[in-house]
Amino acid sequence: MRDNRGDERGRSAPLIGLYGGVTLFAVGEQALHVVVPPYLSQVHGLGEAAIGLVVAVFGLAALTMRLPVGALFRYRRTVPLLLVGGGMVTMAFALVPFVASAGAFGALMAVDGMGWALVTSTQLTSLVGARSSRMPLTVAMAWFSGAQGVGNTIGGVTGGFLADQLGFRGAFLVLAAIPALATVLTVAGFVLLGSITPSVTVAPGSEKHDRPARALAVLKAMPAVVWGAVLLMFYINFVNGFVNTFHPILALAAGLTLTQIGGLASCRSLASSVVRIGSGVIFWKTRRRLNLTMPLALLSAAAMFAIPSVRSSFLWQVPLFALIGLSRGLIRITGSSDAFGGVEQDERQHGFTSALLNAGLDAGKVAGPVLGGMVAAGVGIAAAFRVVPLVLVGVYLALMLLSRRARLVANP
Repeated sequence: MRDNRGDERGRSAPLIGLYGGVTLFAVGEQALHVVVPPYLSQVHGLGEAAIGLVVAVFGLAALTMRLPVGALFRYRRTVPLLLVGGGMVTMAFALVPFVASAGAFGALMAVDGMGWALVTSTQLTSLVGARSSRMPLTVAMAWFSGAQGVGNTIGGVTGGFLADQLGFRGAFLVLAAIPALATVLTVAGFVLLGSITPSVTVAPGSEKHDRPARALAVLKAMPAVVWGAVLLMFYINFVNGFVNTFHPILALAAGLTLTQIGGLASCRSLASSVVRIGSGVIFWKTRRRLNLTMPLALLSAAAMFAIPSVRSSFLWQVPLFALIGLSRGLIRITGSSDAFGGVEQDERQHGFTSALLNAGLDAGKVAGPVLGGMVAAGVGIAAAFRVVPLVLVGVYLALMLLSRRARLVANP
């Protein structure tokens, strides 16, 4: 029997660097997206619907890149993909202070979104392959998501504080250094892992699957568990995209500072990251989990509904944002691990699974700001915080009912 202890020691140091890079990329993006909505409102004078559209450009651009990255991904291409993606994100951050129109700002958000898609899809797929043979998939998902959650925790309050102290333009310039450092750290980690064989197989003749027709065939063959996980990713990022976009505007009008608003975003991310990392240890020990998807979805909807009632109080909003983060963290881990566990263990299947999961997240980032902006333009931001969660719960319950009926028909 193979002794994996040397393999464990060889992977541990580079993996620390890789997870550090994941964290730093998340710091930069979370900080940016805390600052963007009030920047568009106060500097460019945009209304709710227009802000939703501009913010959604990021998610839409990322979404368009997911499947191409999934088709393009090979382990030997990891470093070039990371360099290109990290460079695009850094450039977008750095150029924001120098654009004078909302249209040009939207173009930079598109560049940022495409770079983010390149980086995150590559990170997730490569880390799944780089994990040791003794590490369960659920644990790998928990630690990856936990690293992102830690970054989001730091990024929220960092973005708000920098904007309060330096102004919007100064904050954007300082934040540009973060994705640059993250790129260096992540690439260094993968270079150190270069001599280690991935823990998934490399499919023979896989280069043929770069062709669009082959890629489409792989997508059609994806099991239902993957598509179910994609729907969950859409749900959690719809909630996240809506709250990220419109809570800063609601809270600023109620008298909170950007530092406090960023602090609330950090509370949500902290709860999410703690439950992700903690659940990784629990899942490793138990090798099983409870199905908490429905109560978690209802919990996040209830927290959203309550936010307008305490909009002027920082302290009363802390537990509400923590509940949203708790729900998001657990749903993301269980959905992702189910998806990766339901496909074959080769790099092509893992590449497309990662792309689809991230596509679900990106679609939620698009739909949340756009549809939320339309509702807010019609009924006001405070009322939108009550209408949107009710609609989400209604749609979720309807889909659950249809799914249950389909299973009964298939298994009478």
